[in-house]
Amino acid sequence: MNVAIVTARAGSKSIRDKNVLSLCGRPMVQYPIQAALEASRIQEVWVSTDGEAIAEASRAAGARIIPRPDELGGDSINHGVVIKHAVEYVDARVQGLENVVLLLGNTVMVDGPVIDRALEILDQRADLDSVMTVWEAADDHPYRALEITPEGLVATFGGARQVSTERQSYPKAYYYDQGVWAFRKQTVQVEDGPNPWWWMGKRVYPIVRPWVTGRDIHGLIDVFFAQKWVEHPDMQAAFRGQHREGAEETDGGHGGGTEPDR
Repeated sequence: MNVAIVTARAGSKSIRDKNVLSLCGRPMVQYPIQAALEASRIQEVWVSTDGEAIAEASRAAGARIIPRPDELGGDSINHGVVIKHAVEYVDARVQGLENVVLLLGNTVMVDGPVIDRALEILDQRADLDSVMTVWEAADDHPYRALEITPEGLVATFGGARQVSTERQSYPKAYYYDQGVWAFRKQTVQVEDGPNPWWWMGKRVYPIVRPWVTGRDIHGLIDVFFAQKWVEHPDMQAAFRGQHREGAEETDGGHGGGTEPDR
């Protein structure tokens, strides 16, 4: 059996109660729940939360609730510990659990087809521990990272290095895109995944989505993009057609060809 688990805590500070923020007339948390319910390979949907408003909105959308203990609340708790608790809670109540799809409660940029594809890959590839949606770094490549010194000045992050201004010359780098984590239930018991996603296991297969599909909600600009995403299903379909997998080549993270930056 495959289940989806949505993690959605109360008490967010960047945007108050963002997991139940009304977006196009619906609480935010209902969007990932709907995506999971629309996936043909998902049998049940659960929500891990410590907020009653989130639990109420989740039940209304068709999800079951994982009560989150007080010790797993707050800003400083490791998300992986919350995920491990949720997987163990469901595993004790669902017979024959095999795979888990983990979704964030504050993103709308997931859908049934990408969830189904992640689970299909796990079914086809017994050698894999998990599947993760990512985007390919472009202007956000780690080589371009900066830091602000104690003197208030901009410096190269992590110390001096010499790199080209032409980002197409960089080795490819990828970021988890706040979309789908699909993993075998046992991977949460061994902390050997790519940090900081230690619950994913050693062998993680990528589904590469367009830059920056999958962003979750941290600020008002994210709410703007999320609303536009919901309002334009034609754009969702167009982006879905640009997914690629594994080591397939691309023309660049922005989908803008190989024109150098000037």
